[in-house]
Amino acid sequence: MQTVYIVWAWVIEGRPRATISALFMFTCRGILGCSTQLPLPQEFLGSGVDFPVGNVSFFLFFSGHVAGAVIASLDMRRMQRRGMAWLFDILNVLQSLRLLATRGHYTIDLAVGLGAGILFDFLAGKYEQSKTTKTSTFSRSMKEIC
Repeated sequence: MQTVYIVWAWVIEGRPRATISALFMFTCRGILGCSTQLPLPQEFLGSGVDFPVGNVSFFLFFSGHVAGAVIASLDMRRMQRRGMAWLFDILNVLQSLRLLATRGHYTIDLAVGLGAGILFDFLAGKYEQSKTTKTSTFSRSMKEIC
């Protein structure tokens, strides 16, 4: 759900901020995942649709699903799509409950996923702002030269 929205915002609407946020988030999650990877708890309840299949260690910290949904929801609010944003928030809460019930994540993974979504959206905004400032400064410099 959130992936489709984030890609749509970039490819169709030409707004890359949510995509930049997701790239920052998944890069950080990969680094943290590799550096904090632990064996799965014995009581982990996997399913046949889990990846990787079987009871093997995987990145648990932090929840990329929660962070991605937060990134999409924040972008929707920025674009005045409040109804869609509330729907994503409600679905994100239900997803969090499912992850807790199936022991797919620890509570801290979900809480940090929420914070990570907010943080990486903020950082992507700063990144976009720095690129816009550099571009407009370059454009002004070129006009002065000409």
